[in-house]
Amino acid sequence: MGQYSISTLVKLPFDRALRETHRALAEKEFAVITEIDLQAKLAKKLGQQIRPYTILGVCVPWWEYEALSREPDIGLRMPSHVCLWDNGNGTCTLATADLQHLCHTEENPPLAKAARAVNARLRAVVASVQFTGMTNTPKPPANRVAGEN
Repeated sequence: MGQYSISTLVKLPFDRALRETHRALAEKEFAVITEIDLQAKLAKKLGQQIRPYTILGVCVPWWEYEALSREPDIGLRMPSHVCLWDNGNGTCTLATADLQHLCHTEENPPLAKAARAVNARLRAVVASVQFTGMTNTPKPPANRVAGEN
């Protein structure tokens, strides 16, 4: 992925990864305001088949309200996009834009603060879904007794 994205490999089938992405977004107070099934759209418009690919438009409503109140043209950067696509091997890629470029807006400190907060939450969503997809989580030995060495 490029320098402007946060992405991870998710070891889950597409449908489950999409459900887990919705769950993780809700936990971090994101509202999904658009959901585009790009596979279906391109099949309908162009008659072309691509892998399962969904784009979610997400926002934290009170942050967007605050940002738009201060700077109306910030709407050009809204909503944040979270993309999920099937890799064809039982895994998916989850990606979102890295908002670092907005986090250092010296001329607008409140906007920079909000961008840092949204960016941190988007990173947490990506990490949460990635962790859900991990299948080789270490487990403690079955026969250990508490306090035993």
